Amino acid sequence: ISHPVCMPSRASWVTGQYPSHHGVWHNGVPLHPHADMIHTHLQAAGYHTACIGKLHLDNIVERKSPHPPYGFDLLLDAQGDPYYKDAYFEWLEAHGLYEEYLAQFRKGGHRKGYTRDIDEDRHMNNWMTGHAETYLADRARDGRPFFLHLGFFDPHHPFDPCEPYASLFDPADMPLPRYAEGEVERMTPPAKAMVRPDTRDPAFIRHTIAAYHAKVAHIDAMVGRVLAALRRFHLEDNTVIIFTSDHGEMLGDHGLLLKGPLFYDCALRVPLIYRFPRRCNVRGVDGGFASHVDLAPTVAALAGVDGPSRAQGAPLFDRHLRPRPVPARDAALTEWCDRAVNGSGRHLVGRCLVTDRWKLVYYPGQPFGELYDRANDPDEYRNLWADPAYQGTVAEMRDRLAAFLMDNEPRPQRTRDF
Repeated sequence: ISHPVCMPSRASWVTGQYPSHHGVWHNGVPLHPHADMIHTHLQAAGYHTACIGKLHLDNIVERKSPHPPYGFDLLLDAQGDPYYKDAYFEWLEAHGLYEEYLAQFRKGGHRKGYTRDIDEDRHMNNWMTGHAETYLADRARDGRPFFLHLGFFDPHHPFDPCEPYASLFDPADMPLPRYAEGEVERMTPPAKAMVRPDTRDPAFIRHTIAAYHAKVAHIDAMVGRVLAALRRFHLEDNTVIIFTSDHGEMLGDHGLLLKGPLFYDCALRVPLIYRFPRRCNVRGVDGGFASHVDLAPTVAALAGVDGPSRAQGAPLFDRHLRPRPVPARDAALTEWCDRAVNGSGRHLVGRCLVTDRWKLVYYPGQPFGELYDRANDPDEYRNLWADPAYQGTVAEMRDRLAAFLMDNEPRPQRTRDF
């Protein structure tokens, strides 16, 4: 991922840029409404473009007006925050269910697992999927090429699956999170500040993990409905499907929950699945590094259109559906920027570079950082940043990070000598 929280990652999807370049450096920083985005290029080429569900390129908290459409022909927003009356919560209110939903949301909180008291057919996931089915039927009818961003809010906190999914996973069967005694002492201050005792309570965390798995199962079922709709409307043989997420979830690992200034694999590594029509005969697994910044260039290449001009990513497939012949990069970058932890007024800036062997997290101007040996410590228990035996590796990885940043500056295509 390009950033460990929602808005910066989503902005990277549509622009092909890292947060330091598209400007959405943290949640609460809106993407410029006229940014160069992939769906506007598709729209100019004749595609109908739609977002159903979570877009979150503008602020949601305390929002009183509809989320800006950011150039989509259709936006039916379901952003997940019930304090903002998006299209889904307005629908829920029209059915007399909004106040009950909000009351349970306030009572349940964001950390513990519980069952959402709502019929599945009125759940946000099902509401979105129903609209997606209608949208696909419309495109089958008019024959227009389309780009549909189906933004499921789940799986995400609050951990509140509805039935029948909530009963699929027994908390007693859930494995305890990954944790090693003494690892907290080697954490950075921003990570250490997020450690909470309840993640070490087996009864509590197992309920949360079971609830999270239930939400994943709900999404699986909804994706199945979308795939069935593509077959039903005879769109399956002419549609590429991309499945991914904007960030991961700590889910108790390392004594942590949710997300934030955290660079562990459970926060950074997310699914990225491409499904091509069977006639294309594209299958298999690419073990190379991929990033959110690759999504817009890849969609542009597959559609045969010009993508965002200052994209920093690279296509994972070309116009002829051939996978990249060599990895687009030999490392992956994740960025972080937030208010300082020491109250100095400075921002805490972090850059994480992952290679085949090492993971470095560098905070310029700070005495702390992170280094993990991915080969010998895959669970990332031992932060080697301050270990005297690894100072040479820290220096080498800092040099490699600097080179990566310079090599990946946005460079629009040069068309003439001058």
